[in-house]
Amino acid sequence: MTEREIDKAIQRISKTFKALSNPIRLRILLLCAAEEKTSRELREALGISKPLLIAHLKKLLSTGLLEYRVEMDERKMIVRKYYKTKTDALCVTEMLKALDFNPESGERLKS
Repeated sequence: MTEREIDKAIQRISKTFKALSNPIRLRILLLCAAEEKTSRELREALGISKPLLIAHLKKLLSTGLLEYRVEMDERKMIVRKYYKTKTDALCVTEMLKALDFNPESGERLKS
């Protein structure tokens, strides 16, 4: 591996750790690990505004921790995005579950 490749890898890892350093983003990953969630479901579970949620989703998507699929609701003529934690990011959610982390509240389940 060249020095340049090492630097790129370090930058990528650093970006991922920055994304994981926010409790809201950790909750998003946990909520989306078990099943797909729409942005509306995430906003309701987290109690945050749409612009704030979009900012967090962009950060998680850019680091490759989260993915989504698009579905058209032809009856309502709207496009829905369904978010899911990527399978290679599940190790993060497993670590949080091992700590008895509650994704709804962001708090530990046991003291």
